[in-house]
Amino acid sequence: MSKDRKRLTLDKLGETCARIETLLAGQNVTLADIVLPQDRDPRETPLERLQAFKALLNETLAELNRGEGRCCRTCGKPLPDNELDEMPWAFRCSSAAGCHPPERE
Repeated sequence: MSKDRKRLTLDKLGETCARIETLLAGQNVTLADIVLPQDRDPRETPLERLQAFKALLNETLAELNRGEGRCCRTCGKPLPDNELDEMPWAFRCSSAAGCHPPERE
């Protein structure tokens, strides 16, 4: 399972680096399939968005190499294995509408 997640993440990282190279060469790239946290600046440039996604993929690889699971950045609960098998770099619960930050004491 972890091996497959690493392969998916490495493939997506290679694709993202290729997009960065294309963008730096002055060509347009498609960013519609890149999902990043909602709290990012909406004025973010395509290069900034790709660099943020690349950082997320590198973070995912580091976690996979350490054998760590991934938790939702909103509620802190572990993300389901079936979701991580499809998208290891996921950072939020798929049911974001029902996902709430933990209450502070």
